[in-house]
Amino acid sequence: MKPAKIHPDTIIQPNRVTMMRYAITALEENLFTLVMDSFQAELYKGKMMDRNLWGEPVLNLDLREIAPHLKPADTFKWLKKIKHREFGYTYISPKNNREVEVDGVLFPTVLKSDNFIQIKINTDALPFLFWLGESGGERTYYNRIASMTLSGGHSKRLYKMLCSWKSRGGWRVDIEKFKEKLKVKYALRDLKKIVLEPAKEELYNNPNSDIWFEYSTETSEELKQQGGRGRKPHDQLVFKIHTRYKTDDERLEELRKGVAFELFNEILLFLQGCLGKTSEKAIEITGACTDEGDRFCNQRYKDLKGLREKTQSIPQAFNFFMKGAEKQSDNEIFKMRYPTKKKKQ
Repeated sequence: MKPAKIHPDTIIQPNRVTMMRYAITALEENLFTLVMDSFQAELYKGKMMDRNLWGEPVLNLDLREIAPHLKPADTFKWLKKIKHREFGYTYISPKNNREVEVDGVLFPTVLKSDNFIQIKINTDALPFLFWLGESGGERTYYNRIASMTLSGGHSKRLYKMLCSWKSRGGWRVDIEKFKEKLKVKYALRDLKKIVLEPAKEELYNNPNSDIWFEYSTETSEELKQQGGRGRKPHDQLVFKIHTRYKTDDERLEELRKGVAFELFNEILLFLQGCLGKTSEKAIEITGACTDEGDRFCNQRYKDLKGLREKTQSIPQAFNFFMKGAEKQSDNEIFKMRYPTKKKKQ
């Protein structure tokens, strides 16, 4: 089956990139978004990005466009720090079947001429940045405009991290591990004041952001079971992620019934891919899924992720989806199986 088309402003990156540990400024995060965006055109649209004289991928940028509110010299001063961004990954060598470890910097060279810069991208880092794996891998879908228009470095970073969890509606993470990813050492009180509250307010108020969030802190079950006297401290962050996406079609938006857009969209596109883009039955089945709510649709979304790892025909994929839905719903529509052609008499 052909992969579903994505919105032109959507950037896809592996979750290992989204969740890597680093401290970042807003300008550096903008630059990283532009790098990922440039490769999207090459990977998915066949539009080659710029190369230098040695054929290495480079990004050519106008400093005045990256930060219109700053002097180009000040912007360049901040962006030079991008040279310190490291990466690492391992792979199995096809020659001797041994593990090879790769470590380096993502952007080894930054050139400046007047108000323009050219950033060289380490070709050894490309598998780390863009390889999703044989089965598609865990990936993050985020919006380029949202990422660029958020102002705070923490807001930009947290936006991308939450995008990797938006299809599940939330994210539970150990507070210390969360701080490690952002390379901060704040006490919980300061983490809320400096990182979480400003990011929460900015994502909610930015109309370009396709998500916003609420959060709370809790004590993990592991900590509760340790025993001892006194109240256990909170060691987990619990994010509830809200989506702001809407379809352009009012009928489909009404059909969605508040179910997370990504869940709704994936289910609808899958069914239309099976039954036809104009199929009323595809819309009817999607509506039956949203009738069952977010949890039911989330399970159907997981079924679709599982199907990406299997080689199945359209009829097999459709029947697998419907059987899974039938087990969790009394709706008669899920008893339907892929239509077979009637034999000529």
